[in-house]
Amino acid sequence: MMEDRGKTNQLRSYRPAAMIAVMFAFLLLSSIAIFYSTAQNTRTAQALSVQALESTAEALSYSAEKSLRESGSITDHEMREIFSDRVVAYGLIAKKDGTILFHTNPRLVGSNLGEKGLEQWLQSGIPSGRRITLRTGIPAYEYNYILHRPDGNAEVIRLVLNTTPVDHIVSQARRMWWTVGIVLIFLWAVGISFSMIFIRYVRIQEELEQRKRWALIGQMTAVLTHEIRNALGGIKGYTQWVDEKIADSDPKKAGLAMVLRGTDRIESLVNDLLLFSRKETYNIKVLDISRLIEEAAHHIASNWKGKIDMDIDPAIEAKADREKLYRVMVNGIQNAFQATGGNGNLYISAHGEGSWVKIRIKDNGPGIPDSELLNLFTPFYTTKTNGTGLGLSYSKKVVEGMGGKINLSNRKDGTGAVLTISLLKA
Repeated sequence: MMEDRGKTNQLRSYRPAAMIAVMFAFLLLSSIAIFYSTAQNTRTAQALSVQALESTAEALSYSAEKSLRESGSITDHEMREIFSDRVVAYGLIAKKDGTILFHTNPRLVGSNLGEKGLEQWLQSGIPSGRRITLRTGIPAYEYNYILHRPDGNAEVIRLVLNTTPVDHIVSQARRMWWTVGIVLIFLWAVGISFSMIFIRYVRIQEELEQRKRWALIGQMTAVLTHEIRNALGGIKGYTQWVDEKIADSDPKKAGLAMVLRGTDRIESLVNDLLLFSRKETYNIKVLDISRLIEEAAHHIASNWKGKIDMDIDPAIEAKADREKLYRVMVNGIQNAFQATGGNGNLYISAHGEGSWVKIRIKDNGPGIPDSELLNLFTPFYTTKTNGTGLGLSYSKKVVEGMGGKINLSNRKDGTGAVLTISLLKA
């Protein structure tokens, strides 16, 4: 039954974690997809801008070549009309030796381009384009087109186009990154907020369910303890009366002693049930943690053959109910004492960590099997042959009722277990 309960607790803890993992996986995949799409759109916009410039330059160059073929010679008026498009920064026609035959700036006609390799490029027969920066610092696009004259000679048409319109489109595409960034920040903020709300909701549900279980245990305990105590009182009283009447040498004396020990054991269990199931009220005060721990350790020390080392900040104070915290400390130290076999070593520390006071009780016993860690604070679950399984459950109940936290785990710095009690710092 306890194993089934542990599996149920595991499933309950896995389901919220699985849902949150799925949600964050979805957010991560969505973010990657949005980033990829935006990057692709930006690259596409850049490619289309170059293609648009190249297409414009090629269309103008083809018009100039067509006009030349129809007229048979370069006409200044016709060329200026062709290159009058506002996107054209300037245009020219030059021989293979670099001599300029036509230029949109008439003063440059007859001058030389002064470029090497122009004749070899003309022989290749392949138009070319590239982005450049004009002397004025303005970005532009240079397109070189091979002009085939009617007489078979080849000349170069060079068009330099303004890139401002297409650059504006590219910059708008790049601005999409800001929109994408804002959208992703919003999505992740919503996702994280939802996760926090969901985790809080699950915790509240678990607390409500735990309170319902405690209420049910309380109702059952109230009925059972009343009946058990009535019957137990009669059994114990009659047994004690008989024990007093018979001689010490009577062999029945040993049997009566066993009955009395059994009734004491049942009475202790009933008291534990009452303690665990009752509705607690808390008297929260500022406590001297150092003094309380020393008192709890001294309570156990009379039966202790081992060694207790302490590392406690003498000035540390916490907000807690003294009576309940003392009971928790005694139970924790006693559990550590029993885990070591009665002659091991205990290490108790108490220090402030942020807004918390962390009390740790470490032992050098065998530790806790991993399969039992999830069930340690489950009511009636115990690994002891004479335990009730209510000590840790009661400790968890009252520590959390005081606004603190409690955890039991295996030590990472050696063999044994460590009980960690976290209380709000005063």
